[in-house]
Amino acid sequence: MICESVYQDYGTFGTALSTQYGISSNDYLESVFSAQLTELSVGRTIYKLIRPSKVRWWPTGEGDWMCSITGIKDYQGIGNTRKEAFDELRLEIHTDFQRFLRKPRFEMSEEESLKWIQLSSVIDLLEYKLTTPLELREIGCVSYQRKSRPTRIKWLSGYNYIIDPEQVPPELMSCKTGQWIEAVVKRDPVTYRELSIDSISKISFRIPSDSDIEQSWEDMPKADLPEKSWDW
Repeated sequence: MICESVYQDYGTFGTALSTQYGISSNDYLESVFSAQLTELSVGRTIYKLIRPSKVRWWPTGEGDWMCSITGIKDYQGIGNTRKEAFDELRLEIHTDFQRFLRKPRFEMSEEESLKWIQLSSVIDLLEYKLTTPLELREIGCVSYQRKSRPTRIKWLSGYNYIIDPEQVPPELMSCKTGQWIEAVVKRDPVTYRELSIDSISKISFRIPSDSDIEQSWEDMPKADLPEKSWDW
């Protein structure tokens, strides 16, 4: 079997190392089939680990490789190479972490809850929340402020954003004063400062006046409740 032949080859070489250099075959196998991790990354998303962990690989005996990370026993990656196995493991962890992060604990099944406990005991959840930008959809109004181009966005949340033409989507600069937009905004999770505006779309929007709100309330259907006296 491939599994046996691979280990036999490395074991034979490890024995030679032990004889000549005093290095044990177990130490050699450990160095070949494992690596230390301090973080995992998928694209722009970085997961810092609470403490260094080991990723270990082993041949399946069918020509593939499998790998796992210490402390996350329910996750294993498999692939034709060690890199493919590790990539698959990263994506499995990334997918479940993002799904569980947004799911209330009371909605998790017992299996999901156990997996989340494993993930959050290895991945530094506080570090992730403090360093990962918030991605939000926001509505705001563009204004010019004594210039011939857009200079400010006043968001419905009450925040003001001073427009840097070098850092915003080019279509924003085509907006007229008073134009409402919907934007995808990245904010610092601690200071709530805008980090970037990734995209915008022009929308028709109007803040209702007090009279509009009062009229909407009057226009709501009224409940037709039977008249009845209550005996206490």
